Amino acid sequence: MKHATPLEQRLAYLNLGDEDRAALEALRPLLEKNATAFVGAFYRHLLSFESTRELLRDPEVKDRLLQKQREYLLSLSRPTFDEVYVRERRRIGEVHERIGLEPRWYLGAYALYESLLVPFICESYSHSPERATASVVALHKVLMLDAQLAMETYIDRQHSDLEYLTEELASEGRRLARDYEVQRAELRVTTDRARAAEELASVGTLVAGLAHEIGTPMGVIQGHAKLLEAAVDGEDASWRLRTIQEQIGRISNIIQTLLNMAHPRATRRLPVDVGALLQTSLSFVREKLTRRGIEVDASLDAVPSVVGDAERLQQLFLNLFLNAADAMPRGGELRVRLGAENGCVSIRIADTGQGIEEDALARIFEPFYTTKSAGEGNGLGLMVAKGIVGDHGGAIEVSSVLGEGTEFRVELPAAPALESAAS
Repeated sequence: MKHATPLEQRLAYLNLGDEDRAALEALRPLLEKNATAFVGAFYRHLLSFESTRELLRDPEVKDRLLQKQREYLLSLSRPTFDEVYVRERRRIGEVHERIGLEPRWYLGAYALYESLLVPFICESYSHSPERATASVVALHKVLMLDAQLAMETYIDRQHSDLEYLTEELASEGRRLARDYEVQRAELRVTTDRARAAEELASVGTLVAGLAHEIGTPMGVIQGHAKLLEAAVDGEDASWRLRTIQEQIGRISNIIQTLLNMAHPRATRRLPVDVGALLQTSLSFVREKLTRRGIEVDASLDAVPSVVGDAERLQQLFLNLFLNAADAMPRGGELRVRLGAENGCVSIRIADTGQGIEEDALARIFEPFYTTKSAGEGNGLGLMVAKGIVGDHGGAIEVSSVLGEGTEFRVELPAAPALESAAS
């Protein structure tokens, strides 16, 4: 008996067959006639989110998005489930992973298309409920297939990277062990480095498992939770559904933070305008600050550039801004100061929150240590922030007074050439 191919098994598991294909093909005239309206609704939905709105400011990006979405929408009514189809759908996942688009965004896109198309199909086939049901079921199956392929591609690429990282970390551990035998005079330092490498290797292995075992079901749950939004009635049910989505988002953020820890990329070394980067980072969190009643007092002096990685420095500033916001749940003031002294660029970020106790202050940069309530923090943000500062040859300090607030001070070496030119 001939064994089923992986694609045949996948289609059988989804119960996606010839009847579904016929139902989708019958939708072609309706989709072709209304594709522009559907794509327009999809585009307007994207504009309601700041991150996607910024991406679509470029007219070329906007036009390319609209064209690709139109092509995808029409392809739903022309499904040929073969290896070419699989490669094309997996390529979509590869593009999303390459540009750093998180799974929650493109899983949400599939859910949005279903929420747009299902009412339209039901209205168009109101004279034939059986036909409407068959079309909706077929559409749901093919969207789930597409989401499955894109998500698997994302996870496969992450898993491959983490396997490579694990091997690299293990190799580093072996090298440190050899150094231990050669350099007995540095026994303590070498032992600490070996232990750190071993711990990072364990994190790499753990994250590989988490990304595969947790990422996929979380994405599926998130997608189905999104689909349920239009189906539930009552504030209590809506609140419970929002709670499910928020908790899934929290789990996804923890997994992503662990992935960033376990798969660090080489730090870029380019001139960075710290003042402009601080302003951009503040714009990203300004909506959240406003919602919490937090005022921003920013004084950014003209300073020399620093040599480093703008993306990682932005991650540093966002971590510190969000920590400050979390320390002021009932409002307050976020103070940001930028200056230069003694060949360094100095950044001070202070809040007027409740402050941190002295015992906790000594452990604030330790991994998984947090002063936040259970479920509100994973204790990784400040450890990552300290690592970013260290990679740039700088230093980070913190001071806090109970009842008055907390201040983080970051010093980064100024770019020598620009510093001398400015003088």
